[in-house]
Formats: sequence, structure tokens, C-alpha cells
Amino acid sequence: MRNAYLLAIAPTSSTSIIAGTTAGTDPVMKRFFLEEKKGAMLPRVAPSLSDKTFWLYKGAYLTDQQWSIRAAGVRQLHIDQAQSLNLYITNEFTMRQVLNLYLLAWECGVKTVYYVRSKSLEVEECESCAS
Repeated sequence: MRNAYLLAIAPTSSTSIIAGTTAGTDPVMKRFFLEEKKGAMLPRVAPSLSDKTFWLYKGAYLTDQQWSIRAAGVRQLHIDQAQSLNLYITNEFTMRQVLNLYLLAWECGVKTVYYVRSKSLEVEECESCAS
């Protein structure tokens, strides 16, 4: 087959809301969170979340970003188009650490680092206490 794409990573955040799925290969932001789209607050729940699967989910900001980059590098070998890799960092990251993440992405053959999302972990809510 010539001049055809066989595999591209989708969906994006917006289309994943319509499809009721997660956004591409990104880790879930949290088990449950509210996302603002077009002025509306939409509840987002991790797929198949139940009492049994609750502890299987790790939030995006708690996931080791080096692991995410290495996984993206392995995936990239089998994807025809570039994937959009998003990094999730806390305010505790130094510029050197962020640079090292970019260099690791380059070394692993990742074509695109799309967003670097950051947040402070100072006010971290207890997810098991939330109701």
C-alpha cells in the first residue's frame, strides 16, 4: 500500500469527550475531575472506574514522565504520523529537569512534545476522602 497512513493516534481531548474515551495515550488526569470546554464544566471519570479498579489509576502528575517518554518512543516506531506527547510536571521541577525530559524525548525518537502542563502539588486533595 502506498501513500496511505495505517496508524495515527487519536482522539484529542475534545473528540474524546464526544466519544466517551480518554484523550489518546495520555494518562488520566485524575480518577475524577471537571474539565472546562466551551464555557461548560464537564465531569470526566476514568474508564471502568469502580471500587476494584480505583487504586489501579495513577494521576498524570504522579506518573513518572521519563516512563511516559520511553513508552512514547516505543510507540512511535509503529505509528505512521507523529504522536502528540504531553508532559505533566509539578512546580518542583527545575529547568534542568525539564530540559532533560526534552533531551530524553529526542533520544527516544519522539517527534513531538506538544504540551508541558504544570501544576503545584502544594494543595493536593485526598482523593479517597473526596465524595
